[in-house]
Amino acid sequence: MDVITLLQGDEASCLTPLFLIHPISGVALPFLRLESLSDYDERPVYGITSPIHCPGGETFKYPPSLEALAALYLREIREVQAEGPYLLGGWSMGGMVAMFMAQMLDAMGEEVLKVIMIDSANPEVFPSFSSPEEHREFAKATFERTLSAGGLQPDEPPSPMLSPLDYGSDVDDLDPLVCSGRYSPTWRSASSSSTTVASSASSIFDPSSPVSPGYESDFDFYDDCDSDCDDADEPDFWRQMRLHVHHGLELIAGVEPGQLFVPGQRSNFDAVLVKCTSEPVMVDGRYADDEGVRLIQTVMREKAMRWDPAQFRSFESIPFSGDHDGAFQPQYVGELSAILRECVEDLD
Repeated sequence: MDVITLLQGDEASCLTPLFLIHPISGVALPFLRLESLSDYDERPVYGITSPIHCPGGETFKYPPSLEALAALYLREIREVQAEGPYLLGGWSMGGMVAMFMAQMLDAMGEEVLKVIMIDSANPEVFPSFSSPEEHREFAKATFERTLSAGGLQPDEPPSPMLSPLDYGSDVDDLDPLVCSGRYSPTWRSASSSSTTVASSASSIFDPSSPVSPGYESDFDFYDDCDSDCDDADEPDFWRQMRLHVHHGLELIAGVEPGQLFVPGQRSNFDAVLVKCTSEPVMVDGRYADDEGVRLIQTVMREKAMRWDPAQFRSFESIPFSGDHDGAFQPQYVGELSAILRECVEDLD
């Protein structure tokens, strides 16, 4: 599995491809559960997975900012689609990254049709961690919620979680709920083609504090982490995902006001927020009453999640009955697929 993987559709189609960026786990695998987003399964839909989960991921150096991560993925996308119009989306953190990518493309003079965010809040309003301890504790809680939400391993029969690299070429082995004949029979990366070519942040932040200090290397992070990070029995995929969650939260908390949107400059594309209507995860324990926690929980409940509708050519918030961490669970994915299909059906 490469950074960009064709999930459904015909890569030779004349319809604009949809690129979906991974959530905080770094894994695009849940997107495989989506039903077809176009008639005759024509529109190509690509999933973007963090390089940390791809071949050579052990040497991947995480970018220093969410903007830098977006630039990295933008280079990958332009290897598949060299010029616009572009159609971008993402879940949670992935929606934030997609918005950064759209802003970059817009600044280059490229056409962006739409950005579709699945329960993604505006990262400019996220406060910073007050300490490395808070960072570690929230990363641990987010990692555990990500695992419990599922969608990253076969549903039946129960088995240890595997890396996307460990799956065979038969998608039927992944999850019978996603295999209805609409999908490619193999994981097809963009680079292997024969053609030319977003956890809720109801968190433990202090809005007045500086960004928590980064780590010089992954080894430094694990040396400074809880003992369970060094569990010899923990699968490599879990370990990589734990690391991705830690870094991803740091990047989100590091976005400053004005970094994503330049004041006074309007974006020349449409934006859609697919807004989960279930209550966001509540924070327990000693951080529950922190000002930063209350702020983020308020943001996660808001219809626009602090996106300014006036910033875009158009803005729409669409209610979705799913919850943030389980948006791609089988009981919600039909509704979510219908929403996404409606978002793109009138686009060439």
